[in-house]
Amino acid sequence: MQAPLGRNGARQAGFTLIEILISMIILAIVSTMLVGTWISLQRSFEFSQADNTAASTGRDSIDRVSSELRAAQPCALSPSTPFCVTNVAYPCDNWHVTFYSAYNNKNAATASGSGGESAAILTSIYLDTSGATPQKNLWLWRDVNGNGLNDAGDQNILLARNVVNSTLSAPRKMFQYVLDSTGNGVYTTVDSLTTANAKAVVAVNIEIVIDANLNSRPTYVDFVSTVRPRNATTN
Repeated sequence: MQAPLGRNGARQAGFTLIEILISMIILAIVSTMLVGTWISLQRSFEFSQADNTAASTGRDSIDRVSSELRAAQPCALSPSTPFCVTNVAYPCDNWHVTFYSAYNNKNAATASGSGGESAAILTSIYLDTSGATPQKNLWLWRDVNGNGLNDAGDQNILLARNVVNSTLSAPRKMFQYVLDSTGNGVYTTVDSLTTANAKAVVAVNIEIVIDANLNSRPTYVDFVSTVRPRNATTN
């Protein structure tokens, strides 16, 4: 028979305090690494999502602006040019482009006159530069009731959010106008239109810059296009 162990030879199962502390330290390190990796992946996903959203918004908005401008046309109110330079609230400058168009007007197909000129509506695409935040909104306005004012009954469409053309350290002009003033193919670019040069417009340069990273260091997505109004006439 085996003799029982004495008091000094007894051994109890379990962990010592040192072993528990070491285990806790190792667990804390591993947990910190896992949490850090998860946060990094989450941020990467959010940035990728924001970048994709900005790219999609930019493509959609510049496609819409291009389609609208391409359909600009002279009409009874502006027989020599599709561009409007007489509306003080909606001029033709770096942040606004104002013109007449029957685009998306359901009455154009049945309107009298060549190309539905009587259905052409005053339209403006403009950057709302108001407010303190650097991100601005790009809007499309149609003067549906024909009074030249943006009021009840008119059409207002938000084309893009988080546009930063006007608030960059070196602002990017959203609209510039290409002129062929002499009709001999020598082009000049101006920042605004007047009654003297509006008829000479042959194309409009467009640039839309969108901030894709609103919560941290800005990341800009830039979209550029040049549009020639199909129905424009020049000198």
